[in-house]
Amino acid sequence: MSSSTQPAASIAGTRRQPRIPPLAPPLAQAGTLHPLLAMQAGLLAVCAVLLAAIWLRNGGFAYTLDAPYTHLSLAEQVLRGTYGLNPGEPASPSSSILYPFLLAGLALLPLGQFPPLLVNLAAAMASVALLHGLAREAGIRLSRVAPWMLAMFTATAALGLNLAGLAFSGLEHSLHVTLTLASLLGLLRFLRRGRADWWWLASMVLLPLLRFEATAALLADVLVLGLYGRMRHAALVLLVGGLPVLAFCAFLHSQGLPWLPLSVLDRSQVAVTGLEVGASGPLAMLHAMYAAFRQNLMAYGGAHIVALLVALAFSFRPEPRRAVVVGFCLLVGLAQLVGGSLNSFSRYEIYVLVLGLAGLMVLHGPALDGWLARLRPGRAVLVCLAALFLFAGYVLRTADAVPASGNVADQQRTMRQFIVQEWRQPFATNHPGWVNWRNPNYMLDLSGLGSFEARQGAQSAEPDWADKLVRRHGVALAMLYDNAIPRTPPAAWQPVARMTLRNRVVTAVGPSITFYATRPEAVGEVRDALGRFTPSLPEGVRLTMLPE
Repeated sequence: MSSSTQPAASIAGTRRQPRIPPLAPPLAQAGTLHPLLAMQAGLLAVCAVLLAAIWLRNGGFAYTLDAPYTHLSLAEQVLRGTYGLNPGEPASPSSSILYPFLLAGLALLPLGQFPPLLVNLAAAMASVALLHGLAREAGIRLSRVAPWMLAMFTATAALGLNLAGLAFSGLEHSLHVTLTLASLLGLLRFLRRGRADWWWLASMVLLPLLRFEATAALLADVLVLGLYGRMRHAALVLLVGGLPVLAFCAFLHSQGLPWLPLSVLDRSQVAVTGLEVGASGPLAMLHAMYAAFRQNLMAYGGAHIVALLVALAFSFRPEPRRAVVVGFCLLVGLAQLVGGSLNSFSRYEIYVLVLGLAGLMVLHGPALDGWLARLRPGRAVLVCLAALFLFAGYVLRTADAVPASGNVADQQRTMRQFIVQEWRQPFATNHPGWVNWRNPNYMLDLSGLGSFEARQGAQSAEPDWADKLVRRHGVALAMLYDNAIPRTPPAAWQPVARMTLRNRVVTAVGPSITFYATRPEAVGEVRDALGRFTPSLPEGVRLTMLPE
């Protein structure tokens, strides 16, 4: 009798289990190297095509944004003892603490402008390796999938998530993706084994040093360590991860700069309000967070993040390990929506999208493993096409890497060549970038990123603040984007010529740059220098001399 009732009880117990089971244990897999190589091949194929197209477009290499050249300039000044863009003039134009110092180390090697690209390509390959490791932890047997399918899936992800385009932006965001995935993989291994891997702890510490908004991932990991009784680990990680950030902020303040980098303050009203919360009050902080959340929901990528967060929330079950994975991904995603930004060439939110998709892969590993086992070639192709359509905006953003690099080459590279080859004197501009990288002439940055006194001047009520600065620094030439600060140059400045992009504006600050002589006696000198330089202009720009 007992033997007949036991199976019935077992079946009844099975029916009472959750529809989605706890996290599946990792499976022992043979031949894991071949799947990883296939995935890396898919990523590198997309990157190789982009690199070749950029090279052919520009007759050489150029990043899709001008900001990497600002980081390279900052890195070289760090090696000379100044944290800024000009010798002996402190400034904080980088949103990352760690990235300029990493580039400073690589600047000791004869790599020219390529350290950011090499770092980002290595980071992208590391991210693919981490996704491979997460798939193994989720019980997905990639060795059963045809190599060409894995390469196709990875190429689709590189296009649909802008992973390839992110590498060619030359900034720290590819590393942000890598460290975020490492944090998820280390978290998953800790939940299974109860052991904190050293590289997991290291990724926690490095995240806020790489990006300020990555502090959310650090706090989430620390919370997990505390909940699982690893209070010593949690305190150590919080201390080692937090102290360098506080020390850097104190260093900026000691240099006469704001506590946070100028680039962060320019892009985040939440950061500005946070520094002034003592005077403005908590309601102002809540309003700034609401404004950021509203703006991010209206930006491209906001709907994708919300959809991923909803899918993660529906994957929640009271089983502890599943709850931790869901909570980690939700906290990181919500922090980006509330305190971060989704603008500027689709680079800030990529780590959230990759994390959300990786989290869903972990939570639904057995189902994905079964689906892959039944997958046929035709259906695999259709799935990739559907994914490319769903993330079509990021696919187009990846394709825009070629004309975007053309903007940088046509504008910023040309401005630098003019200063180095013809002008050879101090100059002013209202946007740093390639124009100041390895340029021996003093640059007065009127945008405020590379000059704190210019930022203070722009925020003052003085109408002639820019004219006072150029006279103080002996600057006779100003090259200004027409749609950037100062929007109305001083009346004493004489416009001499205007350089205009012939092609579509993708990442350039604006389509046209006006060359001004800041004092009457310099008009002829500026005009003559531009006349000598005109024959060497690239096809992508047009220079028009203006009447006196």
